[in-house]
Amino acid sequence: MHTALRKRPDRPACAAAPTPRAQNLAQRLSAMLPQAAAVHVQLLDGRRTRWPHLELTATDAVGAEVRVNRAQALTAARAVIRTHPDASWQRGHTFDLRTALLDGGAV
Repeated sequence: MHTALRKRPDRPACAAAPTPRAQNLAQRLSAMLPQAAAVHVQLLDGRRTRWPHLELTATDAVGAEVRVNRAQALTAARAVIRTHPDASWQRGHTFDLRTALLDGGAV
């Protein structure tokens, strides 16, 4: 007997107010990346490679890209994904370090 899977309810990626966990993350990432105002995180699928890869792009307050080394990028991307596990990461999300809010906008 086959049971159909239930469709997950559509929930927005960002909350109306940041959670304490998101605020703590924003403070830690601001200390780690002092020039960055926002980070865009995306989980790239493994079609060309065997495993999915994390991609992180940091931007400053005016939208210019900030250089981030590979270790910082992986650490920050993993932390953002762990803080917001309900978001769809194949699409990518921007985490604002000033407001600690996650939205689906592109950088």
